[in-house]
Amino acid sequence: MTSSQLPIEQPVGAPAPTAEAPATEVGEPGPSVETPEEKKRRRRRAILLLLLVGLLAFLIGLIIWYLLFRQPLPLPLPVVPDTKLPAYSTSIYGASSPTGVAVTPSGDRLYVTEGGGDRAVLVFDAGGNVLSRMQPSAETGSDHAPVYVAIDPLTEEVYVTDRPSGEIYIYDRDGRYQRTYQPATPIEGWQPLAVAFDDSGNLYVSDLSGAAQKILVFDRTGAIVRTIGEAEGLSFPNGIAFDDAGNVYVTDGNNGRLLIFGADGQIAGRIGRGAGEGNLGLPRGLAIDGQGRVFVVDSSGQGVLAYRVLGDDQRRPDYMGFFGGHGIADGQFAFPMGAAVDDRGRVYVADTANGRVQVWSY
Repeated sequence: MTSSQLPIEQPVGAPAPTAEAPATEVGEPGPSVETPEEKKRRRRRAILLLLLVGLLAFLIGLIIWYLLFRQPLPLPLPVVPDTKLPAYSTSIYGASSPTGVAVTPSGDRLYVTEGGGDRAVLVFDAGGNVLSRMQPSAETGSDHAPVYVAIDPLTEEVYVTDRPSGEIYIYDRDGRYQRTYQPATPIEGWQPLAVAFDDSGNLYVSDLSGAAQKILVFDRTGAIVRTIGEAEGLSFPNGIAFDDAGNVYVTDGNNGRLLIFGADGQIAGRIGRGAGEGNLGLPRGLAIDGQGRVFVVDSSGQGVLAYRVLGDDQRRPDYMGFFGGHGIADGQFAFPMGAAVDDRGRVYVADTANGRVQVWSY
């Protein structure tokens, strides 16, 4: 055996060689172990990624909404204390002696009747710009005086009462004349004044004709399905509104009352005329917002009284307060008439003698 073939001797006591992988060299890192702090950072990164993905999906949804409907997006209302009154925001000019007002839920269209000037109905956008002027066709005659206005919640058509002609004229959303309203059974000599729609699309009209003034309720076919207040001695009921409980609120103008009728047609509550806090003088316009606040325009009181909707077992709504006052400055009124509310916490008041519509907001 040559020297190159001699076995290599092992030191005494040394272990026999094995087939295991070579040992790690000094300074080489071993298998990593995630620390608690690293785990927290990883979770935070994952949460941030989810939030960014959610925000991106929300923005894409907003774009799709706008492209499909071309409507302002519904925004959540701020949480407002139940006793808080709205604050003056701005005024919209351009209507001569504005009387009645109606506004779309989003506030993108405001309809204002003129008691003076051309006696038209003006259509404003949310910025107070005049978009169009609404007037009935020449076939209806030349003597017109629009008073109050309401929006059909199912079709977005606009209904306008006209005193000289004793008619209700209907326009599309953009102010184009469509037709004259025809009850299913003609009403000889009726005198429509206030006009309003409930959420189901039933039409409520105050009728000054006949032995007793009253509120007529029409279904979608034009049939009279209900008569309200005929036995109450109404005198120029100028405003009609509804609460979520199905009660019907009516401003009984010349009697200085707010009457609240229940589902059975009987009076469930009322506010009367008087000098005390929360009493009325010459109530005209009326509106109820989505938070259950009732706004009554008092022409002789030169402002707006606010109440809560009638509660269970109540005979008189709780009084919240008054805003306005007589004058020409911002936030003051001169014989205001109509009122309307949108879904964004804004109250629109026809400031008649000052020739403007004031906007109050939360």
